[in-house]
Amino acid sequence: MELEDFKDWLFDVLNDADSDIIADIETDEKTNTFRLGMLGGGKFEIECRKL
Repeated sequence: MELEDFKDWLFDVLNDADSDIIADIETDEKTNTFRLGMLGGGKFEIECRKL
């Protein structure tokens, strides 16, 4: 699996996740990151890279 395929899959998983938890998903193709805004106000970042 290539990095782009994995990022597409991960976005679909996050997007289909319970909307009671994730308020917003921002993607940054340049840095291969996803920024998740949670309903409680927390923010998390997921970085993707192929090993």
